[in-house]
Amino acid sequence: MSTPPIVMVVDDDEELAYIFGELLKRSGFNTVSFTDPLLALKYFNENPREYWLVIADLKMPNLNGIDLAKKIRYNSSTVKILLITGFFDDEYLNNDDFKEARISEVLHKPVKLKELQRYVHELCYSM
Repeated sequence: MSTPPIVMVVDDDEELAYIFGELLKRSGFNTVSFTDPLLALKYFNENPREYWLVIADLKMPNLNGIDLAKKIRYNSSTVKILLITGFFDDEYLNNDDFKEARISEVLHKPVKLKELQRYVHELCYSM
């Protein structure tokens, strides 16, 4: 049997990071959760090929989700990135930073947990 995909969850809301991580564990994924995007980036860069998917909140202190995604792209062009936000509008889609980050999908808060499971499954298994 192959190893389940590893999903990194990054959200400065400790409760959401925990809930998303636990939900995905129960869905058969290995997860690591972070509330500090700089720490998450450090761990990602230590072994970028380990992760199949990064789930990141857009609005976080020190490093927003788009900038985190751009920095992840320095070490991985293949990892999928799912951006979760309550503050997204279409102007982001035309933003150069957003294009450079190559975000795979955007989910709007409040996130339905079944929807999150479905997106994660699709992103991890639609290689």
